[in-house]
Amino acid sequence: MSIASTDGTLSPSRDAETPGFEAEFQTAYWRARRRAVLLRLALNAAGVLLFIAAWEAIPRWSNWVNEVLFPPPSQVLEAFWPMLKSGEIGHNIMVSLRRAGTGFGLAFVLGIAAGLITSRVRFFQYLLEPLLHGFRAIPTIALVPLCILWFGIGETSKLALVTWGAFFPIWITTHIGVRDVHVIYLRSAACLGAGRLATLFLVILPAALPFILSGLRQAIAVSLIVLVAAELSGASAGVAYMMSQGNQLFRVDIMFIGLALLGIFGFLADRAFVALAGWLFPWYEGAR
Repeated sequence: MSIASTDGTLSPSRDAETPGFEAEFQTAYWRARRRAVLLRLALNAAGVLLFIAAWEAIPRWSNWVNEVLFPPPSQVLEAFWPMLKSGEIGHNIMVSLRRAGTGFGLAFVLGIAAGLITSRVRFFQYLLEPLLHGFRAIPTIALVPLCILWFGIGETSKLALVTWGAFFPIWITTHIGVRDVHVIYLRSAACLGAGRLATLFLVILPAALPFILSGLRQAIAVSLIVLVAAELSGASAGVAYMMSQGNQLFRVDIMFIGLALLGIFGFLADRAFVALAGWLFPWYEGAR
């Protein structure tokens, strides 16, 4: 489509130029975004490689570091491959992941439910708030001897500890997020005829989403921390149990293997959570 200019010539209209401009803008945007992602990955890889290089060099070239107590990564890998081929590493990883995942899942359900109840029902808030805040102040590690006394050294005590530790970050962030939803949102939903369930799922939970996601992300890290304490206190398998065995055998390389696995678990779990949150809630930039 063309329009006549003041001098009588025809020129393309603005509507005809718009599709081309939008396509060019989209192409430039995605090109810049890919560039930023590649730069981030390159810097991530560079940071890891620099750390490994420094770790390898310090024990070998410094006189004040004992290689037996601080083995370089090459020695750690020499100990890792036989354990991986024998299946010991894989078995311990699966046991620890099952414990952490099950405990986190229980904490997720209980924490979200408790946060909704204490934030929306004033009676339960006043009844349970002092107890929950008091229990939240107790370090989870302090409960390890009591859990062993009550549940023994089996799976129940470990699941109870992981669930307890991960519950409170989820509960407190859900409670604060739901409690602080602006009253204008609630009144607007009521004016439009939304019922309680519709208001809860379509207004309250989306508004509280940043707080809830923050609590879930923190609970993932807490699950791994508490898992280590639970497995060190008495277990027959698991990554922390493997580290305990290395300590008894004075095998620092095995202990380093456990530390590396825990670090990898935490990193991958956090990245998986961020990716899942970004996929489920693409409009929320904080999930990226």
